[in-house]
Amino acid sequence: MDQVSAANPDAPMRHAPRCGAKDRAGMPCQSPPMKDRKRCRIHGGLSPGAPRGQRNGNYKDGYWIREAVEERKFIRSLVKGTLVEKL
Repeated sequence: MDQVSAANPDAPMRHAPRCGAKDRAGMPCQSPPMKDRKRCRIHGGLSPGAPRGQRNGNYKDGYWIREAVEERKFIRSLVKGTLVEKL
């Protein structure tokens, strides 16, 4: 059976993979996903998402960037580890 994709438009659409996003009732979306994506154009397959860092208009001070959050988690685990050893 032919694999359905944007590269193979002759394959039947009923065999295409589906988006899988859920609606409010919990039913999965029946649209096929965008090329090289997991979601359809309605559920975010068309957009790569917001830009990271200072290119995002909502960026203020970097408190919630991934590296800062990971650093705080690491420091918190070190502090918890030393507190357990003292008790």
